[in-house]
Amino acid sequence: QMKDLEATLPKLPPLPSPTSTGRSPTFGIALVIVTFAAFIGFTALSPSGLRLYLLICTLVETGVALACVWIVVFVEPPHIQRTPESTLPIPREVETRLAAGQTTEGMENVKDESGRTFCVRCLVWRPSGGVESKEDTIFWRRRAKRQTAHHCRYCQRCVIGHDHHCSLIGRCIAGEGGARGSGNLKYVQLGFAMAGLAFLTVCVALAGTAFTS
Repeated sequence: QMKDLEATLPKLPPLPSPTSTGRSPTFGIALVIVTFAAFIGFTALSPSGLRLYLLICTLVETGVALACVWIVVFVEPPHIQRTPESTLPIPREVETRLAAGQTTEGMENVKDESGRTFCVRCLVWRPSGGVESKEDTIFWRRRAKRQTAHHCRYCQRCVIGHDHHCSLIGRCIAGEGGARGSGNLKYVQLGFAMAGLAFLTVCVALAGTAFTS
């Protein structure tokens, strides 16, 4: 029976391609580089007694922030994959359109009696209680937690734990956040934290310059 289910998946139309709008990370990466380069430049103006220590702090903050940007840009957030379990059974109205060679454009998502929602663009079922996510590492074991999925009109995927789509870096920001959260939201939060620390480092550098002048 599983083989029969898997045989139906190749007959489905391909997943929609991501739209070009809001998908280019170039501006966001350039903005981060320019911002932290300015932080480093201002830190270099600090008095000689503090300059080395403040520069080391700023360089560490810059490195962590750039690593966060790299992860957010190049690691896709989790989304619902097409599998027999997530795709079947296909709602009758959707199956009728596909059998006639028509697209599902203009259709509304289908909801069944259990509360699940069928995305007519990804052609997958989104569980009513969310998708179970779990992240175990050598440092901790986190209990499974259910996260809702949302279809991103830019990425054209049902992203798990969707928070928002960031047009600056062209990626969906998703996950629970926090040090032990899944997805990339925690890296965005960490990047903003590094920007805040770098700004405070610059303030210390400029204050030191004002006192010594």
